Parts: sequence; structure tokens; C-alpha cells
Amino acid sequence: MPLHPRSRGVPGRAGRAEDGHLDLAHARDPAKGVAVSPKPSLDSLLPALSEAYGPPGREEGIRAALRRALRGMGTVREDALGNLHLHLPGKGKRLLLTAHMDAPGLIVTRVDASGLARLTLLGPMPAADWIGAVVSLDGSARGVVGWDRPRDAKETREIEPEALYLETGLGAKQAPKKIEVGTVGALLDRAERLGDLWCGGNLDNRAGCAAVVAALSGVRGLRNDLHVVFAAQSDLGARGAGTSAFGLQPDVAVVLDVAFVGESRGTGDIALGKGPCLGLKEEGYLPHPRALDLAKRAAKAARVPHQWLIRESGGSDARAVRASRAGVPTALVAIPARKTGGPRVLVNANDLEQTVKLLRHIVTTPYTGEKGSR
Repeated sequence: MPLHPRSRGVPGRAGRAEDGHLDLAHARDPAKGVAVSPKPSLDSLLPALSEAYGPPGREEGIRAALRRALRGMGTVREDALGNLHLHLPGKGKRLLLTAHMDAPGLIVTRVDASGLARLTLLGPMPAADWIGAVVSLDGSARGVVGWDRPRDAKETREIEPEALYLETGLGAKQAPKKIEVGTVGALLDRAERLGDLWCGGNLDNRAGCAAVVAALSGVRGLRNDLHVVFAAQSDLGARGAGTSAFGLQPDVAVVLDVAFVGESRGTGDIALGKGPCLGLKEEGYLPHPRALDLAKRAAKAARVPHQWLIRESGGSDARAVRASRAGVPTALVAIPARKTGGPRVLVNANDLEQTVKLLRHIVTTPYTGEKGSR
């Protein structure tokens, strides 16, 4: 028996738009993934990946969407933890490029007498940010997240997860029969373009996944033996990235994630529209000098402006990758994002394009383990 659910594919076919290009085919069931065009651009890829079902430990929908996006690029496989691997063989050093594919989720703890599904959190998204969000339960039932308001209107305490509930409209009789305890829910959302910004609820880290796929689409001149991992269960403790690094034993690794405005200290806060970030410090992690040098040289060659990221708390999968086995030289690249005070976040479209350029140069820049080597 598999250790995690597997997708059974997506019904239907992609249609043709008025301009003759292949449209996206959207699955009725988000748990089964979303089809993407054969040569994905960010404009088509990001909405498709953002709406795929994929909370921690239940990434079958986003795996299916990524498999379709990666068709024809190389050998794709899935491991026991649920990570999705792409191998692009090369003669150079073994380079691991990883971005986590799971998004924050919720889990049903009980169904109360009124038919409301009581919830707790999966991942770092605060309880307050879930209020008003539309949620899909295992890709089937849907509902909207509410919370038990305090009787005292002056109450200012932080909202606790125990105060959250999901209203599905099933009622007191049907809800206990159709919603099982332990059912996992995910934000039901599709990224959309707002001028220079992308707005969506699952952009952490579907924006990173989209950037990786776009960077690899049509890439030529690989100078490393490239292993790409779309990691599972990052929000449960960087499980996918850590186990993948342990198994692959890379010579160098680059972790791609998002970083939120307000997180960086020391070098000044990050901002949207100023390019991707290179991580200098986060909880439990410092970049390896030679891995950081690889990212810096690639940014210079690509003429990509970048910012510095220093996190005093929290972090990414970089910590787990860096500490794998006897240690892996690791660099962190982060896409700047801004929270809106609700379930959706904002990413600058140009930052995303610049991240794609940076990744293309990273995978085509040889890593020899020597500072300044080419």
C-alpha cells in the first residue's frame, strides 16, 4: 500500500483559446490536480499550480499538476514521502534545486452538535488569516472558515485555532455523516494578476514551484548534474527536503522559497519589486560560502538585482538541507511577498521573472566547490 494518496489524473482535455494557444484544463476536483499547457509560462502556470489541492501530507493534487507541467523535461519519479523528483543528467557536480510544494492546511478535529466542523492548523498560517477563506476538504466538500467571536466586544486576545470552524451548509444531521474527523482541508483559491502583482492564497510556495518549472522549460547548457525536488510536508518540519537531500547526497543545493515583507532584519527590510532575495541568516541556518558564491555569480551574470534576507526567527527548508548527512553546501533564494491580513498574499510579477532568470543561470553555472570558479 502507498504511504500517501495517489492522484488518478484529470478528466477532460485542454481547449484552444482564441489566439490558438493551448488553454489550461481545470479539474472539477482540486485533489486530482490541474492540467497545464505543454510549454508553460508564468501567466498560465501560476494560476494552475496555485489552485491545486496540496496541504501538508496530502500533496496529490499539486503533484499531478507538476507532473503535467514537467512532461518532456526529464525523468520524473515520486518517492515514499511524496516528494516529486526530476533528474536532468549532466557531467558536472550534483546540484539539488528544491522548492516545497505543500501549502498551509486545516484538519477537522470534531463536528459539533450544530453541524460545524471544528478545526486546527496544519502549517504556519495564523488562525486569524483563515477567517473568511473558502476551504476544500480533501478535494470534495467545501466550506467557509468562521470563528467564535468573543462575547466581550473589547476582547483583543489573539485568535486561537480552537475558535475556528468550517461552515459547509450540510447542517446538524448531514455534517457528522459526511465529514470525518481527521479530514484535511486546503485553501481553495486561484492566483490572479493585479497590475504588476500576483495575488493568491497559496503563493507560498506555489510561486517558487512555478519559477522552477518556468526556469527549466527549454533550458540549455546544463553544467551540473541537476536534481530538482518539489518537496512535500515542508510545513510539518521540512520533512521532504531533508529526506531528499539525505538520499541524493548532492554536492551543492539551492533552496527556493518566499520571504515576507517585515521578516528581514539587519540589512534593512525587503520590498516588492527589487528582485529576489539571497538568504544570509535564518533560524538554524547560515549559507555555505561557496554555495552563496554560486548564487551571487549567477545573479551577476544574469544581471538580476537582489536583496539580502536575514531572518531572526522562522525559516525555510534550507536548514534541513544544510544539515543533511555530514552537511550540504546550501544557498537560499527567496521570492519577496507581502501579506494582506487575510488568506491571500502578494508577489511582484517582475520579481518572479527575475527569479526565473536567476535560476536559469544557477543551473547553467558550473559548481566546482571552489570560490569564484567558473
